[in-house]
Amino acid sequence: MAENFDAFAEGVALGGLRTKNEIRVLLCYLLGNISAEISKSGLNEIIQSLQLINFFEMNSALSSLAESGLVRVSDHDGDEYFAITEAGRAYAGRLETDLPINVRETAVKAAVGIVAREKMRGSTEVEIKKLERGYHVILTVRDEGEIMLRTVLYAADILQAEAVGESFMNAPEKLYAGIVDILA
Repeated sequence: MAENFDAFAEGVALGGLRTKNEIRVLLCYLLGNISAEISKSGLNEIIQSLQLINFFEMNSALSSLAESGLVRVSDHDGDEYFAITEAGRAYAGRLETDLPINVRETAVKAAVGIVAREKMRGSTEVEIKKLERGYHVILTVRDEGEIMLRTVLYAADILQAEAVGESFMNAPEKLYAGIVDILA
């Protein structure tokens, strides 16, 4: 039996989702399996990198899910964040087998990484201290107030110090994971 595709497919790779219902189910499934809020920009990053859903269809589906009470929307620092409600969890649970397992697993894996990065980004600090010659760049990662990592790097000039700080703030999980990988 032929499936009726009712979603825009522009930017969607082979194996991606092309029906509005599949898109809603995937978003609920994704939010239910990460057990955390995720930003709209984080969701956009997932769908663009994996090419699972059309960008406009995702936004439409998120609005529909919020209006029907299946997801909760909150605002943090000018970005919308989405979390699953109990009704959304039940909805995804009933229909998750309608989605291919590789789509489910790939999307959740990408989302977990983005949620970790978003959480870490909110708990990182960069401090630049002027030395007699050069600068110290102090990079800190906290979890619920406790210091998980603090490292000090030397930079020859302020431009280098600022570049190190900006790179760290863009992907603090890379430094943390890299150090843990080396030491573990």
